[in-house]
Amino acid sequence: MPMLNTKFLYPSLRAGMTGSLSSSSVISRLLVNADPFNYDPENLLSLRDCYTEKCVMNNYFGIGLDAKITLDFNNKRDEHPEKCRSRTKNMMWYGVLGTKELLHRTYKNLEQRVLLECDGRPIPLPSLQGIAVLNIPSYAGGTNFWGGTKEDDTFTAPSFDDKILEVVAVFGSMQMAVSRVINLQHHRIAQCRTVKITILGDEGVPVQVDGEAWIQPPGYIRIIHKNRTQTLTRDRAFENTLKSWEDKQKCEFPRQPAQHALQPETVSEEEASQINQFGQAAGALIHSIREIAKSHPSMEQELAHAVNASSKSMDVVYANSKSTGGLNSSVVVQMVSNVKALHSETELLLAGKMCMQLDPPQKEQLSATLGTVAQQLRRLADLPWLCHLIEPTDDEGNLTDFSKRSRSAKFRLVPKFKKDKNNKNKETCATLSLPVDQWGTEEVAAWLDLICLTEYKEIFIGHDVRGSELLHLERRDLKDLGVTKVGHMKRILQGIRDLSRNSSASEA
Repeated sequence: MPMLNTKFLYPSLRAGMTGSLSSSSVISRLLVNADPFNYDPENLLSLRDCYTEKCVMNNYFGIGLDAKITLDFNNKRDEHPEKCRSRTKNMMWYGVLGTKELLHRTYKNLEQRVLLECDGRPIPLPSLQGIAVLNIPSYAGGTNFWGGTKEDDTFTAPSFDDKILEVVAVFGSMQMAVSRVINLQHHRIAQCRTVKITILGDEGVPVQVDGEAWIQPPGYIRIIHKNRTQTLTRDRAFENTLKSWEDKQKCEFPRQPAQHALQPETVSEEEASQINQFGQAAGALIHSIREIAKSHPSMEQELAHAVNASSKSMDVVYANSKSTGGLNSSVVVQMVSNVKALHSETELLLAGKMCMQLDPPQKEQLSATLGTVAQQLRRLADLPWLCHLIEPTDDEGNLTDFSKRSRSAKFRLVPKFKKDKNNKNKETCATLSLPVDQWGTEEVAAWLDLICLTEYKEIFIGHDVRGSELLHLERRDLKDLGVTKVGHMKRILQGIRDLSRNSSASEA
């Protein structure tokens, strides 16, 4: 039987007790040696045929408060369908009904009316108003009710395809409302594969499955895995990459490169050998970018369009070189153009925001491959029909620069200050070359400049925050320093984690 990661305040609770526990005590201490409710695995297996399948739960199940609110909303929608025709109106009605339950507290003693078992083990319940069983990280219109997406010392990371259910306590409608903006964790009960809920007494209790609610009469409810099915999920990182690529395509000028020299129809064997060396250097650069992107997703978002275009054109050149007619010069021009663009964008990224994020070995590897590609580009400039592409004239260079300025990709710098910003980033990287624990207040201020949080420089300097203190800052420390915006707080904490990781890698 898999280990049940469930925490409680009082390990001395026994079967049948319905003691009132505070809402913050559900995962305060690990429950050990809890008495079972006469649990017998063989008896449970023999009762399998006594259950009737009521419905299939794909996302989540709720009993008590949240089901009562859902049932009231469904009744309201049936009575007045014209008042529930938009998402905004629906959320408003949920807020009204939740406020009503905040006053009435219809199921304030639900722990006296239900019994909970997870993987066959009885769970003593605190004073609560509802229980929710989650199969996905999202709940009730997008809320992360579990309170996080990462693994910790007690629980594994929630997932929709691991056959594991997350069980949480519902203490009140205010808690459900606050969980939409804050990741609460004090209401976690357990992670398990099977859930059994016993409804006691003579009255039914409202339950809901994926937003469909009804009154469930006294009896047993058992939730087990049935099967798997193909589903679609949203990949926001891919969407950002696709949007960045589309924006760049819209701003590109559909022009053909000027023909300063007569372009041959096919290339000679000597030229083909030189182009082959250039392709190997470009392949090494693409391989380095893909390896670094595994640990730095932001690089993937920035360079995905250029990497894909270069890889595709290189495949075309490789396939064309195998033909009997020889290597076509037009496909070579397209490949050189794409690889040159990839080289330029990678250099800008390395000189900018990726300077402090990459580990020293990654930075050295990427710089080396960039140097090799630049060397091969200079060699190709000796070919008359490629010279104009690699070393454009003044008019073409100005047009190319204007095209780059017109792009509106994610994290693009303001064109007017792009050159100054890149120079400033290079100076900042040189300033921050010391180990983090040797930084003074000036280096910490320069680091805040690098992550675009200049407004906190004076505060950090006034509190004498140096590198050694910076590495140990936590969320409560940032609040004491006056950092109240959630986005700024997360950016600083992520930057501190990157600094710690880079420092550890340098020591190794």
